Amino acid sequence: MQKTMQKIIIIGAGPAGLLLAHYLLRRGNYQIEIYERRPDPRSAEQSKQRTFPIALQTRGLDAIRVIPGLESALTQYGIWSYGVLIYSKRGKPRKIKRKTPSLAIDRQSLTLVLLEELLNSYSEADVKVKFDCNCIGVEKEQQTVTLQNQEETFTANFDRLIGADGSRSQVRETLASAGYLNFQQELVPDAYKSLSLPRINLDKNIELPGNIIHTWTIEQGIRLIMAPQKDNWLSGTIIFPPEKNPLENLTTGEAVLEFFAKKAPILRPLMTLDDAETLRQKPVSRILTVKCDRLNVGGAIALIGDAVHAVSPSIGQGCNSSLQDVMILSQVLDEYQDDWEKALPVFTTKRLADIHALRDLSDFTFPRSKRMFPEFIFRMTLGKKLRPWFPQIFRPLPMELIMEGDAPYSEVLEQTQGWVDRVRSSMG
Repeated sequence: MQKTMQKIIIIGAGPAGLLLAHYLLRRGNYQIEIYERRPDPRSAEQSKQRTFPIALQTRGLDAIRVIPGLESALTQYGIWSYGVLIYSKRGKPRKIKRKTPSLAIDRQSLTLVLLEELLNSYSEADVKVKFDCNCIGVEKEQQTVTLQNQEETFTANFDRLIGADGSRSQVRETLASAGYLNFQQELVPDAYKSLSLPRINLDKNIELPGNIIHTWTIEQGIRLIMAPQKDNWLSGTIIFPPEKNPLENLTTGEAVLEFFAKKAPILRPLMTLDDAETLRQKPVSRILTVKCDRLNVGGAIALIGDAVHAVSPSIGQGCNSSLQDVMILSQVLDEYQDDWEKALPVFTTKRLADIHALRDLSDFTFPRSKRMFPEFIFRMTLGKKLRPWFPQIFRPLPMELIMEGDAPYSEVLEQTQGWVDRVRSSMG
């Protein structure tokens, strides 16, 4: 007896949308269409200066490992990182080792691998991916989505619709406008600029370790994070309060070089004048956070990833939690034998508390006050060594529990609520 094939439309060909296609196609009873507003990454110009680093940790890696061969393909483009190196103006950098390594990879490479593995594994009869195509409307009752490319506006029917179209999700906006869900949007307290640099300058005898994440505290509230990438590169961001852009009054590339010579001197020999000028001219970026009251609308529509829970990147869980959404949705479909009418409400029930907890953890794990930051460093370094003798005094911080395991975010928040409340209070 021939299976009845359901048509699934996924809006968004980012990591979460592409991984979901992998999961669903393995089930054998779905045809997938994916629509993405951005250009095809296989033909678009790839630039190290226009992407950003992602550290895949336990939650994200567990989701990736469900698909045979996917982790191996990603490691060809990523670097295993075994901890964090914290630099200061004086003295040697402090090293925080991680029991569980993370896979540092830039978003362009992550997306490209997920796409190519998908298209190499399935035929066009199974999956179609269309780029430069915007979603401009959703009709829940008719189960149609309206799309627009450079040539035309057209309508597609679906049995199930997944909104994986990022923090400015048009699927979410349309459903909210029709009264099917409620959500809040806010800008995170930080702004940022991204940069990429080589990690080696043999002429000046500089070589930063290639298997660890590098961080600097430039000034109060201003920090720099650089993650290792393939081909001996570092990719990262300089993060600062929107009203305190440290590069704002630097009018030349030479001034930017002088800034790094003072604030992060080990990076100065790695930065060319062109690198400095590129960074100076880059626009300041802001991250939009999203908090929804549900992840599904009935039994036919669901939201995953940034479309439903975009968070601050401060603890590196945006992509990890999005990939985990996919794994949990698949587990619920297993439980209910692909009965979406029953599965999607349960998906919301299982996931909502965790993604709301992640919002607090992302906003209030990393202290910004002069008073709390030294305590944070102490507890992340010496405090960990003293914990076996004084467990009630040196309890784990949220970062430790998140990085070293896969406990639900709601449990991590419950165990570290005192610290989160103190950080929130210190920010006023």
